[in-house]
Amino acid sequence: MNESFTRAADNDRAAVAEELSRAHTEGRLTLSEFDERTRAVYQARTYAELSALTADLPRDAPAPVERRPNVLARVVTGAWFAASAINFLVWGIISLSLGEALYPWWIWVAGPWGLVVLAGHAGRFGRSR
Repeated sequence: MNESFTRAADNDRAAVAEELSRAHTEGRLTLSEFDERTRAVYQARTYAELSALTADLPRDAPAPVERRPNVLARVVTGAWFAASAINFLVWGIISLSLGEALYPWWIWVAGPWGLVVLAGHAGRFGRSR
C-alpha cells in the first residue's frame, strides 16, 4: 500500500494534532510552528502529508519529568522541628525555674524522629529528580 496515496481519516488527523501538541508542550515546537503545522494537519488528505508534519520529531521521546517539591518531606521535617523545639523549650523553662539542668529528656523526642527524617532525606540522594 502506497502511503502517498492512502487517504487519512479524521482520527488520523486528530492523532497527529495530539502528537504536535505534545511536541509543543515539551518545547520541541515554537507556537508559530505548532500553529502552522496544526493548520496543515486539518488540510492534509493523505498519510504522506501527515507524516511529513511530524517527520522531524522524535518518536519515542521520554516524557517530561515534572519537578515538584516534595511537600510531604517538608511537612514531616517541619513537624519534627516544631515538636523538638517545643520539647526543648519546655525542658529549658523547667530547668531554669528549678535552677538546675534536668536530664535532657527532649533528646528522646528529637533523636529517634530526627534519625527517621534524616534517613528519609538521605534515601533521596542519588535519585534522579
